[in-house]
Amino acid sequence: MSSLDKVDDIFYLIKKYILPTAFLAGGIYLLYVALVPSQLLLNNGSTLDVKQDDMFLYAALIMIVVSVIWFLYLFDMIKSMVGYIIMVVMLIGSVAVLYIDYVTVQKEVEFNNRYAERDIEIKTRIMDLKAAEVAYKEVKGFYTDSFDDLQAFVKSGTKMDIVKIGALPDRKITPEERDLIYKDNRVIDFNMNEKEAAFLARMANPPADLVGFKRDTVYKPVLDVIFKSERYVEARSKIGGVLPFNADSMIYVPFSSNLAKLDTASMFKGEIKVPTLRITMTHPMQDPIKGYVDYTIGAIDDNHLRDNWSK
Repeated sequence: MSSLDKVDDIFYLIKKYILPTAFLAGGIYLLYVALVPSQLLLNNGSTLDVKQDDMFLYAALIMIVVSVIWFLYLFDMIKSMVGYIIMVVMLIGSVAVLYIDYVTVQKEVEFNNRYAERDIEIKTRIMDLKAAEVAYKEVKGFYTDSFDDLQAFVKSGTKMDIVKIGALPDRKITPEERDLIYKDNRVIDFNMNEKEAAFLARMANPPADLVGFKRDTVYKPVLDVIFKSERYVEARSKIGGVLPFNADSMIYVPFSSNLAKLDTASMFKGEIKVPTLRITMTHPMQDPIKGYVDYTIGAIDDNHLRDNWSK
């Protein structure tokens, strides 16, 4: 036998056994994936062993059986017709099982995407409730557990705002300016403050460096001062939510008809009584590992407004 014939025989054997070998290798790999759980890192720092769906195991076993029968057929240990029938049946079975497992995985991916979308929108909306409650407290002196009161305040309430025009001069007031403002001879130790600058700017002939300077307290709609301010819009966008702010829907858990929960109380810090607040929203989808997850800001027994998801 020539060397060329030997090469041809080698290529023939490779072609003959490559497919059943690939099936066997694929089956062994799927069997490993099915039997060895992957580890998932949880929010509390611990790990959880996650096993694959049983379909993975079935597909692995079928592929291994198919490859074994295929080898038996190639070694002439079973009849050709019987071998063909068994291989076809097992091959169809393995493909069907793999397809079912693929559909299961796709459903899990879709679930995770939908879960993550709601996660972001909940964090954004609970931030809206926090901003509304903080503004409510600044005006009323306490938090509210009434959705109606909070929504009415956001829609039609007003909040104090300071109009700032012009920069504060980097200098001390002069003795003459001191006499006009304070009408005494107090020592001029520090640079001009905003109250002094605003007083001098309102004069008929203000100093040149205070022309156009303005500091006024005005009352503006809560919607404009808080929720339409550039600072708040930017902070909101950093969370990643895409649902626009709406006073009517801010009390609902996103993508559901479930209501948020507002708990209010008060506590003493020393001799001072301070109001407390806890806002809670529950994720509308039940996670297969974590169950229903609560998102909270604040606490009843403390006056902080920290969230429970940031690390």
